[in-house]
Amino acid sequence: MKVLVGGVGIVVLLAVLVTTTMGSSAEFVEPTDLAETDDHDGDFVKLEGRAVDLANDDEITFDVIDENHTKPVTYDGEMPETMSEGRIVVAEGVYDGEELTADELTVRAHEGEHPDDAGANESEHDGEMPSFEEYEDHPDYDEYEDQLEYDEYDEYDEYDEYDDAPDDDAAD
Repeated sequence: MKVLVGGVGIVVLLAVLVTTTMGSSAEFVEPTDLAETDDHDGDFVKLEGRAVDLANDDEITFDVIDENHTKPVTYDGEMPETMSEGRIVVAEGVYDGEELTADELTVRAHEGEHPDDAGANESEHDGEMPSFEEYEDHPDYDEYEDQLEYDEYDEYDEYDEYDDAPDDDAAD
């Protein structure tokens, strides 16, 4: 009898371990990864890309796109506040070979962006981070200013991601 109880306990423990680690062991993939191979069919994956064709009816449906491919996603949960057309998302769920049925949906924030103002930047600037001049009137101006570096001449050097001018260090 003790052996039977011990065996059942081990089976239950293994089932709990498999269930709790399933999400953490999921592989990050993009639509191209899913389109070019069937290696992920039936797998739990984290699909990352830009959300387009967003519809919020009985369930949330949208497509996740990358540079080359599109994959449909269905999510039966509450829409995240920052979810909008064009946002980078991570949809976690089972991919059936055609569509991802997501259990969890996360919206990525842009660098320097706070979740509270995520939608505001995009609607005003078409998904692009504003330039320093455009940002001066924004309520988070002081925080954006902290992201800038001063060079030896006390001029602003914005991070390369936002700067169209050549980097001063590249000339050295």
